[in-house]
Amino acid sequence: MWNKNLVRTSCWGTLLALMVIPMVSMAEPAVADATAKEELARARICTAKAGNNYHQFGLKLKERLKGLVDVEVLATLGSWENLELIDDNPRRCDAIIAQEDAYTLYRFEKTKSDLTMDRTATLFHEYAHLVCGRGVKANSLAELDPESTEIVVNKYGSGSYITWRLFRRLNPEHKKYKILEKNVDEAMLRILDMGRPACFFYVSGIGGNTLGEANSVFGDQLKLISVHDPKQERPVGSEKRQIYRSAQLPAARYPKLAPKGVKTHSVSAVFFTSPEWKARHPKASQKLSSALLSLIKEGR
Repeated sequence: MWNKNLVRTSCWGTLLALMVIPMVSMAEPAVADATAKEELARARICTAKAGNNYHQFGLKLKERLKGLVDVEVLATLGSWENLELIDDNPRRCDAIIAQEDAYTLYRFEKTKSDLTMDRTATLFHEYAHLVCGRGVKANSLAELDPESTEIVVNKYGSGSYITWRLFRRLNPEHKKYKILEKNVDEAMLRILDMGRPACFFYVSGIGGNTLGEANSVFGDQLKLISVHDPKQERPVGSEKRQIYRSAQLPAARYPKLAPKGVKTHSVSAVFFTSPEWKARHPKASQKLSSALLSLIKEGR
């Protein structure tokens, strides 16, 4: 005879086992996924306005680190704001891209700041351009008449504004020029207006959108003149680094604006990282370095 109690117990045991096993197997992947997400380090990278070279580089870096580091690319006003954001306590960026001269000028002017950053990589070089109306007879900055010619500089915080300020610090002779602060479009309109001779001081990569358009569309009205000045090349700051180096704006890139090429200075765009972030996320820091190196090699 069958033992009904035994059968009933056996059935309940089997049913409980069937119910428990799937629940365990379903829970395990969810736990694993949560752990994987927790282990992915987050990095906030401050760049510049959307569309700017710095912002575009940040997006490339984010794509290269997809699945390895949780990168957030923050659009900002540029180098100066980036320095202020990473100098905040607590820091609002884990890494920034900034012109090297911006960091140098920041250290000069923010004497009470305890800003510490690790210089991680030189990404690419940018160049000082001085675009003038063809009514300007000078062929170099040194030849410009400060009484009759205005110099238009992009607004406060921009890379161009920063470079001009450090230029004036390295060579006080530049303080004699009358400066107008305007955004890029307003600056272009100003130098195209022949009411008064004017030049636009602008820092960018060679052949960027603004200068490329100036060459192709307004090349019959504008010209590039030299800003080369040996005093800009002396080492500065506590680290005694040379910030600006002699360079050439090639005629091939600006055939209308500078058919013979123009001497100028280059300045580095640098990737800086918070040392605290690197210490908290050593593995992510290694992945970041590898991604930076691969992007720099591709850009050569």
